[in-house]
Amino acid sequence: MHKNISGTIFYSLLFAMGGAPTIAMLIIQAQTKDPSIIYTAFIGLSVIIACILVPLILIQNAILFFKRKNEQLEQKIKPMCQVYLVLNILCLIYWLSFQFLR
Repeated sequence: MHKNISGTIFYSLLFAMGGAPTIAMLIIQAQTKDPSIIYTAFIGLSVIIACILVPLILIQNAILFFKRKNEQLEQKIKPMCQVYLVLNILCLIYWLSFQFLR
């Protein structure tokens, strides 16, 4: 499998797992600062976002997997691979700052 296609599949799966809780926490923190509300709403909102995000990424990855031998797709997908990598890094920075700078 080509480097950019396999990287996009890997990084997008990481984002599907880590992005849903991050998006949920950002939405909750924008609306309230009460810790009890944050923790009760966190799981439900994470599941709701994951139910949307994970199937979309799985469909995207299935398409990439079936077209993995396409050389043109390899070049077109390179920016998407980098976008997913940056999103994963931003999620990691957010959670590290949430844990240690709070």
